[in-house]
Amino acid sequence: MIFTKREIDEHYPLPERLRLEKAKSQNSVIYWINELVRSQVRGAEDVTSLIEVTKDLVTQVEALYAEKENSISIPVSDQSNSVEVVLLEEQLSDLYAEKELLFTKTKTNSMEEVIALIQGMEEQLNSMYSEYET
Repeated sequence: MIFTKREIDEHYPLPERLRLEKAKSQNSVIYWINELVRSQVRGAEDVTSLIEVTKDLVTQVEALYAEKENSISIPVSDQSNSVEVVLLEEQLSDLYAEKELLFTKTKTNSMEEVIALIQGMEEQLNSMYSEYET
């Protein structure tokens, strides 16, 4: 049966046709797959956009791996880089030496003990000042 446009408009108004089309599409597996994608994947509305989002993520991951590989494979044979590395190693060893000296002089084994020692000394000093003022 074939209807004219006027007959369709008279007997099936647009809101009714849209409702019927939506109901018909909801019986489709594709509709429910797209609904699942829409609810689970941010930035994807349907399977096609899910593929695009996935391609974009793969490209980003590949770029990150390439960047990481380049940063690892750059040799430290450059004169300026090797000088910086030597300076950093010296600073680090100096810091460890200062730390060991601090532990030796204060007869402590950890930074927490050093902090507790300093706080105790501060309390003693405050009590001495308060006694002196009175």
